[in-house]
Amino acid sequence: MEIVDLSHPLHTGMQVYPGDPQVVIEPLLHAETDWVNVLSVHMGSQSGTHVDSPFHVLNELPTLDQIPLQRFFGKWVLIDATGLSPRQSIPHECFTRENFEPDSIVLVRTDWSEHFGTSKYLEHPYPTLESLVFLLEKGVRTIALDFLSLDMTPANPADAKLDAHYLWSKAGGVIGENFMNLRSLTNATPIISLLPLNMGASDGGPVRAVALSDIATH
Repeated sequence: MEIVDLSHPLHTGMQVYPGDPQVVIEPLLHAETDWVNVLSVHMGSQSGTHVDSPFHVLNELPTLDQIPLQRFFGKWVLIDATGLSPRQSIPHECFTRENFEPDSIVLVRTDWSEHFGTSKYLEHPYPTLESLVFLLEKGVRTIALDFLSLDMTPANPADAKLDAHYLWSKAGGVIGENFMNLRSLTNATPIISLLPLNMGASDGGPVRAVALSDIATH
């Protein structure tokens, strides 16, 4: 059995959603002069691999500390949505051909994480509202993506819409974004942890996401 890391390393200047705070991580204290090494970390709650609470998009919805921990740990189902074009909607059949148990954690693999740090990363595919409704009807409340956002990220930021975020969040769902390395997973031992930092009544938080897998397929 192998523990597979699904999280992007945090580092200064890493790519963030347009308009989010930039990540700055730098030494603050030094062992040779201050007895200890300590980093100064400046970043947004949505930096790197992270989860959104429903409060991320609507003030009246639950904050991160109000989400049951079961939403962040359990069995996963992998959706293979590879081979898509920039800003293409993910075909509905990618979802309907899989079997889901209530409270399954759905991982959407597009391999768009390979473009992380480039302008092409903003051109990611995205699930349709039809597919999200299908998952909610199956009892799914956690979805994690190897790309930037549950909604399409348009070329013009003024054209941005959050319809998918609203739909999922109003159902009490959790959204994981900027995951990576989903190609290394098999369904043989489908257990994942995407527990976020305990940031209290927040819109979300960074995650060190890991999954158990018996065979790595690179």
